[in-house]
Amino acid sequence: MKKWVAFLLAVVVGIVSSLATIFILSSDFNDKLNGDENSLSLREFSNVEQIIDKYYLKDYDMQQVQYAGLKAMVASLEDPYSVYYTPEEFDAFNQEAAGEYYGIGMQIRVDEQSGLAVIDYFFEGSPAKEAGVELGDLIVSIDGADVTKKTLQEISLLCIGEKGAEITIGVMRGTQVLQFSMERREIVLDMLIYKMLDDGIGYMRIAQFGGNCGMLFAQAMGFFKENEANGVIIDLRDNPGGFLTTVVDVLDMLLPEGTLVYTEDKDGNREVKSSDEAHIDMPVTLIVNGNTASASEIFAGAVQDFEYGEVVGTTTYGKGVVQVVIPMPAGGGLKITTSEYFTPNGRSINGNGIYPDYYVELPQIKDSQENEEWHDTQLEKAIEVLKQGM
Repeated sequence: MKKWVAFLLAVVVGIVSSLATIFILSSDFNDKLNGDENSLSLREFSNVEQIIDKYYLKDYDMQQVQYAGLKAMVASLEDPYSVYYTPEEFDAFNQEAAGEYYGIGMQIRVDEQSGLAVIDYFFEGSPAKEAGVELGDLIVSIDGADVTKKTLQEISLLCIGEKGAEITIGVMRGTQVLQFSMERREIVLDMLIYKMLDDGIGYMRIAQFGGNCGMLFAQAMGFFKENEANGVIIDLRDNPGGFLTTVVDVLDMLLPEGTLVYTEDKDGNREVKSSDEAHIDMPVTLIVNGNTASASEIFAGAVQDFEYGEVVGTTTYGKGVVQVVIPMPAGGGLKITTSEYFTPNGRSINGNGIYPDYYVELPQIKDSQENEEWHDTQLEKAIEVLKQGM
């Protein structure tokens, strides 16, 4: 099975690369039709299809059957980060990655107690918020279909669709299950927000490394310089990652010359991403938590290894593998894990995460309701640490 998956990937890469490669691999593809002792014949799949078409009792959609087969093939790798997307899903994936899409304007995360998707944040002009959805609601269904076993990414893709298309979200609020209907709207997501805090401290929160993140990072640092900021806090909490190219571009602006991150594939081939001499000379402190993952862990690991700034918060998620996204000829897409990444000093993040220099947990919200006003203890500590280095 592994040979078959590797062979299919080679065909796809060939299609993306060049017509000449397509021709060469197509010939090899024909040679593989009969399979071998380690791989099923491609004709076996065709035979099953023909039998279903000829004998199956009930109505069915053959295209959906085929898509289900492709999804099952990738799912059998037992890698939560490798996914096959249908053409509709792939279009939604690309829209979300670009930061411009038609959706319902909310950010979700995994609720630690229930394991369900919980509403964590509303974007400006959110249709979901206007419809009555509230922060802390747990998502249980979309358009009547149960989503309690789906991943955050699968739920996010279901929320994206055509402009004006109606969607119904089922949420659990306390012991009640409530239904809210709304129309999808254009959502333009700024991947980064920034402002000045007291005492000449700049603050930015990076939602994800993609879309307009690089442009806004440069814009934010220019803003801080104009306002004579003495230092900057970079908030990476709940940042799920993004694109390797984007985080490398941002780190290149921030850090001096050196290795930012390197990756290794299954054959031990290493690819190094480096920065040049130009960098921003300003004290920096990062904030992270258990939902800080992937590209945002690359960011935190590089800042630590360069000894450019200190990290406050809790241990990060521990996703240290890289995926490539390959468009498929029929309009779908394949996202597949191809390598592992390491921090400049060679630390493996996968399964380990980044341990902060100052371990600080947030107080429980329920405690704040019973006692004093709730405080962002992680931000408060980050400000304290930053001041010490200014």
